[in-house]
Amino acid sequence: MKPRFLYLILAVTLSWFCACKEQAPQENTGFCRFLHEKCLYVTLESGSADYFLYRGQPMGFELELIESFAAFTGCRFVILPGESIASQLKMLEEGKTDIIASNLNITRSRQLSVAFSHPIYHSKQALVQLAPAYLSDSAVYVDSWEALSQREVSVRKNSVFEESLLAYNLPLPKNRRIRIHRSSRTEDELIQAVSQGKLSYSLVSCNKAAHWAFTRPQIDFHLQSDHVQPIAWAMHLKADTLQELVNRWIDSLSATGTVDYLYHKYYEIAPEKTVRSVKSGFTKMDSVSFRRRMAQREMLIEEGLLDESDSAFIFDIKRKSTRMNPVMVDGRSISPYDRLFKKHSRQIPWDWRLLAALVYQESQFESHLVSKKGAIGLMQMIPATARRYGITVRSSAEDQIEAGVKYIRAIYRSLPEEIAAEEQVYFVLAAYNIGLGHILDARRLAAKYGADPNRWYDNVETYLKLKSRPEYHRDTASRNGYANGLQAVDFVRKIDERYMHYRNLAQ
Repeated sequence: MKPRFLYLILAVTLSWFCACKEQAPQENTGFCRFLHEKCLYVTLESGSADYFLYRGQPMGFELELIESFAAFTGCRFVILPGESIASQLKMLEEGKTDIIASNLNITRSRQLSVAFSHPIYHSKQALVQLAPAYLSDSAVYVDSWEALSQREVSVRKNSVFEESLLAYNLPLPKNRRIRIHRSSRTEDELIQAVSQGKLSYSLVSCNKAAHWAFTRPQIDFHLQSDHVQPIAWAMHLKADTLQELVNRWIDSLSATGTVDYLYHKYYEIAPEKTVRSVKSGFTKMDSVSFRRRMAQREMLIEEGLLDESDSAFIFDIKRKSTRMNPVMVDGRSISPYDRLFKKHSRQIPWDWRLLAALVYQESQFESHLVSKKGAIGLMQMIPATARRYGITVRSSAEDQIEAGVKYIRAIYRSLPEEIAAEEQVYFVLAAYNIGLGHILDARRLAAKYGADPNRWYDNVETYLKLKSRPEYHRDTASRNGYANGLQAVDFVRKIDERYMHYRNLAQ
């Protein structure tokens, strides 16, 4: 009996060990995948202060926090748009996203289903209504919570605002309760509806109401709750490692005052002041000396890309850039050229927003830009390519975009057929930046040293970066010599990231 008992104990132990071994990776693969994939999936809503576009530049309080955390962990990130609070929580439960970064209030009911980070900031709740001066009937205006008796207040469904009104109503008799309208709109949409007179009242975050008041002076939000609630990021209950990392990062931001700075930048100053801080990341003309500009001007005139009367296009770039047509305030547009991107992107297998991302990276939508290397226009074509496609500094924006698309088509035709369609776009972008010859060199180097020559990320891009080293650009597999591959790799990654934002924010 004793040996049988020992075998039984051993069998149970092994089965338990195997079961644990199978379940152990669940946190990493399902809820902390960034630990081995180095990729963080974040659910985020677009909003007037949290995640929006300004002249093609993604900005926002939450976006800057996500970028900061990605840098803290050394991983890249993917933002997944969230339509409703319920859908975001479901994505988190199913392991489709790692973090919800949509200004969630920490509540007891939510703590049963998600793990919250340390609070990022605290906010009160405010009743948004039209100010008395904008009302035809002064009786509509309320100055106390008691005055809301039997009046309808619109709140986002499944939100902390709905919970607050339900808690307020609980001890009151039915004839003194507030009527709650559960809406599928976001806080921004509710505030906008109130400002337009489509809704009478809404309960929202005080910071969002204050942000909207800069551009909608007709709204009043002086009636605020006494209770201050913490705002945080939400993660899966099993994501202990991720939660610990997020908390360490938040503590470091609090110590440096970064959160206070971002909060002030996006919520406490007028939006026109906020967008002035957008980083151009690009000083192509202003940093060039006067002599170099003059020499460049003569070269462009000699090559037929510039006319004698076109000096303003060289020397007045900064003044012209301030006059670029602003993006629509609805946040659905990227640039003044969206119609042209939609029209001409049909000639290549690209979403129009990818073409827009490329153009922003090249020129920030400045159609008369001339770089210090002589590249011109929206598509920043070098002189030889510009001549081939008949483009000059005076060419219209449409002609420039059409020429750039033709050049992209030519690159596609030159790519090896064995590269899968979903991978081709990265090779095309890199070739647009540095030339197809260097990309083909990187493919040959990748094949020679055991990487996949038909995959871009972590394969061909690695060997393109290595082409700056003598042992690689002198390798027999490299036929086009030295290349600053890091620049091209960075070019592709920036466009890929910007395209993600444009998909999320533009229609």
